[in-house]
Amino acid sequence: MGDLSFDIKSANDFLNKLIEDYAEYKKEPLSSRLAINCAMSAWHIIDWIYWEYHANDGSLSIFQFKMKNECPSLQIMQDITNGTKHSKLTRHVPTIKDTSLQKGAFSSGFSRGFNISILALEKEDGSIIYFEDEIAKVVSFWQDYFMNSQ
Repeated sequence: MGDLSFDIKSANDFLNKLIEDYAEYKKEPLSSRLAINCAMSAWHIIDWIYWEYHANDGSLSIFQFKMKNECPSLQIMQDITNGTKHSKLTRHVPTIKDTSLQKGAFSSGFSRGFNISILALEKEDGSIIYFEDEIAKVVSFWQDYFMNSQ
């Protein structure tokens, strides 16, 4: 399927890429670079799954919508991916207003009850969520999807 992606040739190969990206991110959870790599893999795997398994089931955008309904954290990965790729989003309204590396007085090894350093996401409603939580949900979703849907 993927003629322009070196040895990543299938949706399953792309899942393995996501799992490897996630393992690297977990070792350095304050790395914006690794977080962005995870977000991009977590979002773009949808294309691979669609073209490999669902191309006859409707449009890619309908499939993306369906997957985001099943795993709302995918919308966050889409926002980060498109915000990174395009610098400014003009064609779609993101659910994330801002991303930041919050520098805390304590390392991320402490619980969130302390002022820890963490990659934070501010939603449009002003609430704060954390990248590490959202990417964990997405990786788990895709692993379950491959286990149960293929």
